Amino acid sequence: MKLYLAQHGPAVDKSVDRDRPLSDIGQAEVNGVAKYLKQANARIAGIYHSGKTRAEQTAEIFASELGINNVEQMDGLNPNDDVEAVVEKINSLTDDTMIVTHIPFLPRMVSRLLTGDSASEASALPGNIVCLDRDQEGFWSLAGCCAYDSFDQQQNKTAH
Repeated sequence: MKLYLAQHGPAVDKSVDRDRPLSDIGQAEVNGVAKYLKQANARIAGIYHSGKTRAEQTAEIFASELGINNVEQMDGLNPNDDVEAVVEKINSLTDDTMIVTHIPFLPRMVSRLLTGDSASEASALPGNIVCLDRDQEGFWSLAGCCAYDSFDQQQNKTAH
């Protein structure tokens, strides 16, 4: 089973809009990764998001591009939530799933699943989306990662 843990796309500053929806750049960058995942034949059965506008918009872009009908808000995915509240839910999943969340929750969840410890100061990731793979014994490993802006740059290079 693959688990795609995604940070929401780049959002507007809260001084512009308190809801912090995705910026135009954020929408384009998320769409670029969604197109890549479609080309890579990602078989994501469902997407969960925190319920915050920027996370919901990110989830909807992925769902639209990948043809996913199962998109739901899940409690416990906000930036400072305790990862332990959703570990059991994640470990109960059987189909490839995406979770759209926030920093610092995202690196803490990656740390928790890979090492068993949700490092309190974890803040850096190798990208905005991390794909983990769970083996038959229930152990997670890193399957891949990417950054939103690297796909935007790739599309700009191929368009010229």
